[in-house]
Amino acid sequence: MSQLGAARRSLMRHNSGMPENLPMSPEALETLLSEFTNALRADEALDWSNPHDRSLYVEGLHGESRPLNRLSRDIRRTRGGGVWFFTGQPGSGKSTELLRLRQELSDKGSKTYYCDLQDWLNLNEPVTLSSFLVALLASWVDQVKLPSTVSTPGQRLIDFFTKTGLDLTTLQLSADAGLLKTQMQWAMQTDANFRQKLEKSLRLNVSSFIAQAQVFVSELKADLCPDGQDCIVLADSVEKIRGFGERENAVYASLQQLFVSEGRALSFPGVHMVYSVSAFLLEQNHDLIRETGLVVNMPSVHVLKRPVQGASCDDDAGGLAAMQRLLAQRFPAWEQVFVPDQVRRMAQGSGGDLRDFLRIVRIALGTDIDSLPVADTAIKEAMDDVTPPRVLLNEHIQWMARLDTSHVAELSGPIDALVLQHYLETKHVQAYLNGETWYAVHPLLRTWIHERAKALAIRQAATGAKEV
Repeated sequence: MSQLGAARRSLMRHNSGMPENLPMSPEALETLLSEFTNALRADEALDWSNPHDRSLYVEGLHGESRPLNRLSRDIRRTRGGGVWFFTGQPGSGKSTELLRLRQELSDKGSKTYYCDLQDWLNLNEPVTLSSFLVALLASWVDQVKLPSTVSTPGQRLIDFFTKTGLDLTTLQLSADAGLLKTQMQWAMQTDANFRQKLEKSLRLNVSSFIAQAQVFVSELKADLCPDGQDCIVLADSVEKIRGFGERENAVYASLQQLFVSEGRALSFPGVHMVYSVSAFLLEQNHDLIRETGLVVNMPSVHVLKRPVQGASCDDDAGGLAAMQRLLAQRFPAWEQVFVPDQVRRMAQGSGGDLRDFLRIVRIALGTDIDSLPVADTAIKEAMDDVTPPRVLLNEHIQWMARLDTSHVAELSGPIDALVLQHYLETKHVQAYLNGETWYAVHPLLRTWIHERAKALAIRQAATGAKEV
């Protein structure tokens, strides 16, 4: 009788696509799960200068779109300097693509530098032109290697500060590259007094500060590219400067001031500048787009087909298959741990957000697992962990239900562009780019939002009151 039961279970497992539940010692299970967890690298970009990282890259992950190819061509065909914007949805893989672009342009003979500004700026503070320029130049200097016969980039940066009238006595900066990086990152991220001195220096003489920055860049570029090569700076993570809570609006206003009103100061003669910014900033400031070069928008993986108004969002089989290829590329033995349907559900739950997809997998691997494949309860627990919080105003719930039905922004009255921006950042609402931009509620919240909105409508009809 037990043999018959085992045979039936094996047949059911085969028909459902589940792997055979082969005996595995606790030690072997722990080793497998540990290797899988470390292979995910859920919060890391792939560095194309590293052959192993390059082998993990999945071609065609974002469908037929090849946004970086367009950006690369436009930069190489443009003489002199220029400004480009690279944007996209959170978790779409923008940093990996910028690192791929750096390697591609470098392979073609350009001097290309990748600057991750989240390492140099306080992401919860309004950004000023002075603090942004100093962070950008310091990050660039950190990447530069020059012949010993040339003044070190670190010494040049200190000279730049001196010429702009910034008092550095409290910092006692060192021209040594390693020490300078540590000191500057600490000062920019945690020392409010240092940032205030920067702002004061700029207010005293704006034109001199900007002119000195231009001279600094021109001299550095001349030493970096003595044979006339293209010089390209990729400034990543600007979109992560967003503030939290009450500071959110002030931080966003400072970014508008920086790029819209003071944007010309972020263009340098003879240097191609690429800034990674939020799609919302560009959508709200079309004049900014008209005054620059190509704007490249990086979509999330298309796990949903573009719906017609009022229709539900159907799965995109191609996008879901691409997410499974991503997992297989990171850990080929994934089918020892999950069944295909579980991976499909995790991909659906991410809404095409690569970072969230890998996080869901990682959280599931961290649950209490004593046999394989992983239980469905572990998948649910992992998806619950990445679901945006349900602590929402009633009027915002009702707005999200309307948005999820029409797939347009549905802005009116107190539901303005800043409200939409907030919920795009928190991922309650997701923007999709297959075709024209369309919106939907996060897939893990969608059922709850519509049920809650329906209940609110019934209650309001009964009481005749609008609840907030």
